[in-house]
Amino acid sequence: MAGPPSFQADYYQILNLPFLEASTSPLSKQQIKLAYHKALLKHHPDKVGEGSSLPNAQGSSIEQSSTAQSYTIDEITTAYKTLSDSRARAEYDRTLRLDRAKIAEREKTSDVFHTGLEIVDLEDLACDESNEDSIYWYRSCRCGDEKGFTVTEDDLEREAEHGEIVIGCRGCSLWLKILFAVDGG
Repeated sequence: MAGPPSFQADYYQILNLPFLEASTSPLSKQQIKLAYHKALLKHHPDKVGEGSSLPNAQGSSIEQSSTAQSYTIDEITTAYKTLSDSRARAEYDRTLRLDRAKIAEREKTSDVFHTGLEIVDLEDLACDESNEDSIYWYRSCRCGDEKGFTVTEDDLEREAEHGEIVIGCRGCSLWLKILFAVDGG
């Protein structure tokens, strides 16, 4: 199975699921199935048809902006089939990690221009501690992805000596530099 092409939505993004490192507990089949159904409803052609308009405060129609990424039913189904099959998902995760590692290595070895780089503190991100074994932080992006910028504890540990990490949005070409301090305790 080939990895996700650069600057294209990965299967986790399509289903609006976090990509968690292998050391964390995996997403359940029920979580994946629920995300699949939500994605189908959200991106169904009848719901996001071209030229859809919304009434404004004065009662006249205004065109609905399409800032959020839209996915086809085929993309959503492929994402679901891959992530719900444990073997296919393991292979996909492996390729996704390798692709991300290659990108990270390129960033460390050269001066890379990051489109729309914004600098924030880790405290500015929302934290998901629902799973005690895997905590991750996230922030929405202006492209519409609710968890466009996602960083895990492992990501922070890898960059602990620098006190900053640069991550790209899952849905567009924007970047976020996250500054953080490591607690010595």
